[in-house]
Amino acid sequence: MAVCAQSWIVLPHDPIEILAPNVWRVEGRLGKNNRRIMLLARLKDGRIIVHNAIALDDASMAKIDAWGEVAAILIPNAFHRQDSFIMQTRYPMAKVYAPSGAIKAASKATPCAGAYRDAPADDSVKIRDIEGIGGKEGLMLIQSDDGTTAVFCDTLLNIPPMGGLMGLALSPTGTLGIPRAIRWMMMKDKQALKNDLLGIAATDGLVRLIPGHGATVTKDVAARTKEAAERLG
Repeated sequence: MAVCAQSWIVLPHDPIEILAPNVWRVEGRLGKNNRRIMLLARLKDGRIIVHNAIALDDASMAKIDAWGEVAAILIPNAFHRQDSFIMQTRYPMAKVYAPSGAIKAASKATPCAGAYRDAPADDSVKIRDIEGIGGKEGLMLIQSDDGTTAVFCDTLLNIPPMGGLMGLALSPTGTLGIPRAIRWMMMKDKQALKNDLLGIAATDGLVRLIPGHGATVTKDVAARTKEAAERLG
């Protein structure tokens, strides 16, 4: 079975949300109950960075093309590579990047030009690995006129309460939290991860946090990020 889509297949998705002049978000469906989030960040020179690529309908893609040139495609971890190949095929001049510890897995979907540290950035968009998880996942910090947006993938989720085996794997649910699956499979240094999240919580002007799954956090962002970190113990 292919690790990613091989042709431009558009699954159901919501309209593009404009969160800030340089921050766009799209939520789409993958399977019956799974939803995923693509985040688009615009550098000061007008180039676009795509985080967790999702194939969109023609009108939505035209809107992105009118916004700027897609220059980079970020595969945020080994599991979020479904539409990376087709996005790179659509934008052959764009380069693909993954966190340092996920490049091997990401490259099974489409060739990677480098790690997150090599991705284009400026003083408004910072891209790096998350500490404490062996470079398996990264994040973006985007500075806009209204403050800072922190963009995660699976390290922080904000999904509704959930039971069963999935609820067990993704616990804690019903709140912003680090899922049990990340603690089981990715976490290498609990204190380093905790310190990194506490540092993000202390970021001046933190106005929103976008998890890989679930609603954007826009209220008490710093406090909720700190609480999630402190649950690590």
